[in-house]
Amino acid sequence: MIVKNEARCLARCLHSVKGIADEIVIADTGSTDNTICIAREFGAKLSHFVWVDDFAAARNFAIDQTAGDWVLVLDADEWASENLAKEILSFARGQPAIGRLKIVSDFRRNQQMFRSQAFVSRLFPRGAHFAGRIHEQLISPLPRAPLRGELWHDGYLEMQKAERNMKLLAAELERQPDNVYFLFQLAVEHTSIGQPEMAFGCLQKAFALAKPGDPSAPNIAVDFLYTIMELKKFEIGLEAVAKAEKYLGDFPDFFLARGLFFMNLIRSHPARYVSELPKIEQSFQRCLALGDSEKHKSVRGSGTFLANYNLGVFYQAFGNVAGARRCFEAAAAQGYTPASALLEKISGK
Repeated sequence: MIVKNEARCLARCLHSVKGIADEIVIADTGSTDNTICIAREFGAKLSHFVWVDDFAAARNFAIDQTAGDWVLVLDADEWASENLAKEILSFARGQPAIGRLKIVSDFRRNQQMFRSQAFVSRLFPRGAHFAGRIHEQLISPLPRAPLRGELWHDGYLEMQKAERNMKLLAAELERQPDNVYFLFQLAVEHTSIGQPEMAFGCLQKAFALAKPGDPSAPNIAVDFLYTIMELKKFEIGLEAVAKAEKYLGDFPDFFLARGLFFMNLIRSHPARYVSELPKIEQSFQRCLALGDSEKHKSVRGSGTFLANYNLGVFYQAFGNVAGARRCFEAAAAQGYTPASALLEKISGK
């Protein structure tokens, strides 16, 4: 691990893996809170690394301090589920490979809480290293395999690191101004601190440059649509939808955003765009046909309870009470409380 001022969450992280780790290696980059004391309480092997605005350099330094045959890399704002901890031990007894951990992240969008998931390479035999000043990538020729257990993450709810990340991303973009991945990540940072116009500029450029096969292209398209909706730039949104739907036919997150886009478009310009009304129902039904996805970074519920909830809202608006009830019941059965509230409302409870 590399850490700085992580007293809020470090103990939670270390507790989740203390039973499977033969050693805990922590490189501290200048903590001034209780981080170092917490690390010592868990028997961590501590080193100090002078921060040089380079995450890969810090990660590689920490890896160099390890003695084990296998390395598990964690961030302090993450913690392993019990199932994942057991799976890590099993994976490390197998053939050399890179373990891709399912990171489940809580985040806010328009004052609502959501949960996304993405697979990231974090478990590997000695010999691999990281490259990249920020959002560093693991470099190794070994095959990569996903683990099913969950690594929980709540760092997106903390905004203190946005300024640091934006500085590093801006530096990377000075060297690579057309790098769609860095443009996308810079947009994520702007969104996290409530700067939709800045996010829009990054996403518009990234969307124009991204190729359908780029790993970040699906999420660029989806985030671009949500920013377009927030800023009500609907004409640009129509062009973006037309372009993205040509290569995102298997991504429920896109169809959820598409349905919400047409909802907002028609609400803002009902007379002009009423002919687009069928696309709302079609979009949410496509989500449900696809189901939740693990193919890209995806918001949980895009293919299940979020789609059912929004389809229910659509049905309710047009007087289809039976359809609305059916959708709200399906979403509520998966624990989505806004659906439960609307279900009670239409049931007169």
